[in-house]
Amino acid sequence: MKIFFRVVVSLSVFTTSLSVIAEDFLIKNATIHTASKQGVLSSTDIYVSDGFIMQVAKNISLKSKHTLIDATGKHITPGLINASTQLGLVEIGAAASTVDYSTKNEQQGASFNIAPALNFRSTLIPQNRINGLTRAIVRPAGGTSIFHGQGSAITLLSERQGAVSEQVAQYASYGIAGANISGGSRASAYSVLDKALDEANYLRHNRNQYKPGFVWNFSQSLQDLDALKAVLEKKIPLVISVHRSDDIMQMIALAKKHSIRLIIAGASEAWMVANQIARAKVPVIMDPILNLPDSFESLSIRLDAAAILNDAGVKLAFTGVDWQSTHNAYLVRQSAGNAVAYGMPAEDAIKAITINTAEIFGIKNYGQISVGMETDIVVWDGDPLELTTNADVVLIKGNNQPLVSRATRLRDRYWDLKDIQNKAFTR
Repeated sequence: MKIFFRVVVSLSVFTTSLSVIAEDFLIKNATIHTASKQGVLSSTDIYVSDGFIMQVAKNISLKSKHTLIDATGKHITPGLINASTQLGLVEIGAAASTVDYSTKNEQQGASFNIAPALNFRSTLIPQNRINGLTRAIVRPAGGTSIFHGQGSAITLLSERQGAVSEQVAQYASYGIAGANISGGSRASAYSVLDKALDEANYLRHNRNQYKPGFVWNFSQSLQDLDALKAVLEKKIPLVISVHRSDDIMQMIALAKKHSIRLIIAGASEAWMVANQIARAKVPVIMDPILNLPDSFESLSIRLDAAAILNDAGVKLAFTGVDWQSTHNAYLVRQSAGNAVAYGMPAEDAIKAITINTAEIFGIKNYGQISVGMETDIVVWDGDPLELTTNADVVLIKGNNQPLVSRATRLRDRYWDLKDIQNKAFTR
């Protein structure tokens, strides 16, 4: 059975990736946060081969060639994932030439697909990778349409093979943001969303009637309505940014009416309707650190909101520290730690930055430390939810990643101020 499993895994690696086969690792004596029903395992080993986890047990002994990693006194988690970033779409926010996350094209709303613009050579990718972030959900930002477009899932590899899935979700806004785009009222924003979904549903059953040159009178462009087909067929979720509790309930009702998968993002007042969200089985993406209202729709925001939602049974996925959720997307770990400080169980918080995000966006074989999962693993020098803890080892798809970024190279270059040879400055 073990031989058969390894053959299947090896074939999977060969057919799904063109990367070099990863080396074998044996990681010994770690405290392992599995993000699974197994919970936390103490003094446990992990055997990794061909990019997949082969064994998780105590006292694993191997005769085959492998690299040994002594993790005594250290902690291991699955590689972290931030549920809402713009990694690969922006380098310097103030430099328009490096910003690709939105469009002013009025013909592109739901059909706006950010995937072709992703820059896997971005300096932000290694900067986040060396801090334990191995994957990310990349989303578009609002343009001229209430629908923002399609998001992608990426692995933080500095090459095109880092793309996991180019279309994992459709994004839209409601509340103040949606109202401002749709006539100035939440009522008009609701009407735009509702009508677009109705029209997209009609179009997908009558597409042959609408060919080039034919007259049509839809509220959205044909390409935008076509893009909503995947939402209506439940292939991808609709992620709606919404904060006010009443607005959240309206979006849950809209999703039920059209029988679509919904994810609530932002969710400042979601804790007020936690039980209703849980009953509707709607996941929530939030930043647990946020506690100051920045508008009238988030007046009731509070620091223990994540704990309240989690206790109610809502599946949570975390993003980083609000406006830093791209350049410092790895700070999603700090957000999780903050949720724990205000009452959320630590292992549930780790799930919110690993397996929960993977599951709600349909990412397979990732997010837990268990046999058969891809080897996205981080070895930490302390408690993974402590702010001063650092990543000692980062494995992505079984490959040991160099803990080097532009920031570390600059640090190393200018560390010794006495050595000014070949430097770009003098004292």
